[in-house]
Amino acid sequence: MAKKVKAGPSSEQISRAEEAVAAVSRQVKFNISEYPVSVYVSRFSDDVNDRYFVPEYQRKLAWNDEQKSQFMESLLVGLPIPFMFFYQTPGGRMEIVDGSQRMRAMRAFLKEDLRLRELVLVPELNGFRFSDLPVDRRNKLEDVSIRTIVLDTDTDPSTRAEMFARINRAGTAANEAEIRRGSLPGPVTDLLKELAESPAFEKMTPISPRAVDQREREELVTRFFAYTDTSDTEEGRFPGYRDRPKKFLYDYLKAANDRTRADPGLVGEKRSEFERMLAFVQETFRQGFRKNGGGPAVPRVRFEAISVGSALALRDNPDLNIDPGEVERLMKEREFDKIVVSDGANVRAKLENRIDLVKSILTQA
Repeated sequence: MAKKVKAGPSSEQISRAEEAVAAVSRQVKFNISEYPVSVYVSRFSDDVNDRYFVPEYQRKLAWNDEQKSQFMESLLVGLPIPFMFFYQTPGGRMEIVDGSQRMRAMRAFLKEDLRLRELVLVPELNGFRFSDLPVDRRNKLEDVSIRTIVLDTDTDPSTRAEMFARINRAGTAANEAEIRRGSLPGPVTDLLKELAESPAFEKMTPISPRAVDQREREELVTRFFAYTDTSDTEEGRFPGYRDRPKKFLYDYLKAANDRTRADPGLVGEKRSEFERMLAFVQETFRQGFRKNGGGPAVPRVRFEAISVGSALALRDNPDLNIDPGEVERLMKEREFDKIVVSDGANVRAKLENRIDLVKSILTQA
């Protein structure tokens, strides 16, 4: 029997896709600038305070002296240098989105007495400082120009976040939690960090050291608040969620920071709800958020289902008190483990289904 060929997109789907592409394209605003090395270095006296600065989510990333030296070797011999990528803040400063390591390398050699080492193309320069170079070579190095893409301040915040993430996937990637923290400062952002680093939450979420470094706990706390706070709104459930949690979480955090600036008391309410949920899960779910009793991993989909489902159940009944054995029995009976899987996890229907499943189990138990 001949294999059926899957039909292509309909004319309506094509039209919607074109409209979406055009809408996002209008949000991406940038210009291209080109400056000599001397200008970049003169505006970057340290990582934080000068006209050019490194965002918080990149400050722990650092090249060693060998990497810095080899980048300077590339400039000295005239190898092509990739574009750098800046975001111009409303105040006119430049956030270095991609290129902070190169900026630090230039500053280290021209201003901080870096000795070149482990060079490959011109090993004769090993041990040289900038001041050791002949005057004409120093002048030529300072005049090397580097192109930079400057993202405009009017660019849509969620589009900016996605662009940040894509650029930083090369090399030492800055993940979404780091990007949100760096580009969306505010009361809720501070609360996410506080709760993610709390001893009680760390105990409930045994994850690998690498996941800790990648701020996985911060990601989990963000998802908890985003889904609980938008589960029942005037605009419907999870308004704006289109199987793209990255954009949804960014937009949520931006709005949540704005709300808590206007009403600071909301921060305490959020903290209390999170801590109440955590204590309830510890008492009610024998394995907590873990997939099995001895396993170190806490899958996001499992955490979302248990934490958000529990919080919503507690909103309906703050005095909820359930036998853990009965909860475990119902989870097996309702095939919780088969439903809470990563395959297609971000599809809206699956997100709603796993949260509702936990809430219904707690209501039924």
